[in-house]
Amino acid sequence: MALRVLLVGMNSFDSGKTHLAIQLSKTLRESGYSVEYFKPMSGHNYWYNHEHTKYCLENGVLVSLDAVEVRRFLDSKNPIELANPVHRLYVPMKLEKPMQNMTNTLGLAGASAILTLERFSRPDKSGIDSTMLVAQSLVEEERLIITQEEVGMLTRGTGIIDVNNLEAVQEFERVHYEEHVSECFNHLEKTAEVVIIEAFNDAAWPWNDLEDVDAVLLTSPAHVFSYDPERFGKAVSLMSRPNLPIREVTFRRISDLLKPLSRLEIRPDRDISTEDLVDLAIPFRTGKKD
Repeated sequence: MALRVLLVGMNSFDSGKTHLAIQLSKTLRESGYSVEYFKPMSGHNYWYNHEHTKYCLENGVLVSLDAVEVRRFLDSKNPIELANPVHRLYVPMKLEKPMQNMTNTLGLAGASAILTLERFSRPDKSGIDSTMLVAQSLVEEERLIITQEEVGMLTRGTGIIDVNNLEAVQEFERVHYEEHVSECFNHLEKTAEVVIIEAFNDAAWPWNDLEDVDAVLLTSPAHVFSYDPERFGKAVSLMSRPNLPIREVTFRRISDLLKPLSRLEIRPDRDISTEDLVDLAIPFRTGKKD
């Protein structure tokens, strides 16, 4: 089994998890380790992240910007969909008048963020099996700024399931999220000595079937805190609610139950050293490259 390092964000966004993942990847690879990156669930906005949307369209795959950025520093032979099993695309609606809103429950953040596509991937004998949830009626009625041609580019080679509301999306997630994420992770873990797992937003634990990890790092801009992984996992389990996935537990809900093992200040212009990894209680072997 690979060494598992879980990255958790202190904030709901812009905590610096991806920057830390890149720094860890570089240092561990320089120390002689084979490293994989795993982002179970993610999403981006067609408009606000349009450069990345163009990347997805050009490559015909709907994936996380974070996964693309981190994997530039890895020598991964695994398809990116297996490193990022679930990814959502939010798209602004076309406005006929100011302050118009989407009455459909897929409008999670108003008119600027309509849940339009969600990809679920898993490994199979031929490589990858992907299913795409598509708000087909909204696309066909041209109620969104994404075009049918662009949707076709992003869904090529996938099975398509038409969804008309958030409830249908949540039901598909409830049934399929765990199995897709677990199968992808199990496949990925066999190919590396270290897997860096990046949680979604400020979720404290990314999926139920992840039974244990070897290190937990909480990050916010300029800071990293390490936690005892066993105690961290128990705190998450204690605060999880019946009938809700464990990823709904945020770090804020467990913060008072735990004390960090160590604290490290980081800068955007300085790499993380092997000494820093020791200080953060990551159980790796120094000098492995020799």
